[in-house]
Amino acid sequence: MVYSVRQKADIFIDGAILYKPDGIMAVEQSLEKGKLAQSKKTEVSLATVNSDRTRLERSEDLIQIILAAVVPGIIAMMLYSYFLFPDMLPFLFLLAVAVATLMLVPANMMTRLHYHTWSVDSLTPKLLTSIVGMIYILVVAVFAISMMSLYEGLNPEQPTTFATVGGLLLSLIVVMGYSSQTKVKYLAREKRYFPHPVHAIEERIAMRLEKEGRKHKRNNGPAGTEFELEGTDLRVHVRRLHRTHSEVLVCNINDANREHVDRIKSCIEGA
Repeated sequence: MVYSVRQKADIFIDGAILYKPDGIMAVEQSLEKGKLAQSKKTEVSLATVNSDRTRLERSEDLIQIILAAVVPGIIAMMLYSYFLFPDMLPFLFLLAVAVATLMLVPANMMTRLHYHTWSVDSLTPKLLTSIVGMIYILVVAVFAISMMSLYEGLNPEQPTTFATVGGLLLSLIVVMGYSSQTKVKYLAREKRYFPHPVHAIEERIAMRLEKEGRKHKRNNGPAGTEFELEGTDLRVHVRRLHRTHSEVLVCNINDANREHVDRIKSCIEGA
């Protein structure tokens, strides 16, 4: 018996379709291919974001190591060479200048990567840790040099020596105290740079919040604009980098407001 297309589509056995027309099968195959393509596109996008974030974290770690160990190590060697190897002092000075210049490479890479991905604002805690290491090495170096100066007929008990060591120890205490108080705050926020003016970013955020019916406060200040989302601890800071570029900081991120953070990010990115 010959069935029409409509009759063929209506044949069921125990609730299962026995026959589907070629047109319906083609549409379903096209939809499946579209879903697979979208899934692959999402996977590629996530892999790119993770790669950029990893490179950004490595650049931060490199700067942290250089500031915490390499730079104070070179300064300590310069102090020792003054007594032991005076001829090496110019070489060590040039080495210190070269290391400082090479730090521009990871710093420039960090700036470029901040335009491609969101990242936790972990640079400041890492720099504070580097400063702690730098001060510690310098205190040990100054103390050791003051002891070595006894064999050179110098008087290490000069007020300048005590002032230097005391100042470094005081700085160490201040930096460690500031780091312990602010570390959680920095790690609870994410930032990203955008090649858009501040007013464009602000309007995107305001329109999304109004569209979703989210009550918020908009505070304009000299350092930028801050959006406060009522009912949450979430804060969004929009700052000017230079004339046409902006920096966005999403602060006080936690598990309770993570969903709002993702929406704000997609809004700012123009998704």
